[in-house]
Amino acid sequence: MGLRSDHEAIMTVIRDYLEGMIWGDEARLRRAFHPGALQIGHFAGAYEFFPLPDFIDWLNGEASEPEGTPYTSDLISMDVTGSVAVVKITDTCFDTNFTDYLVLVNDRADGTGHWQIVTKAYHANAGRGATPPAKI
Repeated sequence: MGLRSDHEAIMTVIRDYLEGMIWGDEARLRRAFHPGALQIGHFAGAYEFFPLPDFIDWLNGEASEPEGTPYTSDLISMDVTGSVAVVKITDTCFDTNFTDYLVLVNDRADGTGHWQIVTKAYHANAGRGATPPAKI
């Protein structure tokens, strides 16, 4: 694939991720993530290190927005090297403003295969999931 094709394919995965998470669409999440993917970060003071099934179970317990509800997200950067990409986005979900770092891998070394998220590391910047400041 060329850079433009890679960018478009990766953006499709990012949309599946965001809409799957925000709208509670498990099929989109499973399409976006590799089955062995991990989610890592701090939410409301708790350190999370979830394999994909646990992440989806957690999301299923959260209140999602109806499908089609507008959401806020911004692509900050995308770096593609061969069959590996790193994407930085900001988004708002679960009354929390996040910065997400998504590592994606193409399942074919020549880049002609399917892109999927293998790792999501995030920081909750503000809102319900942000870690309260340390008390001094």
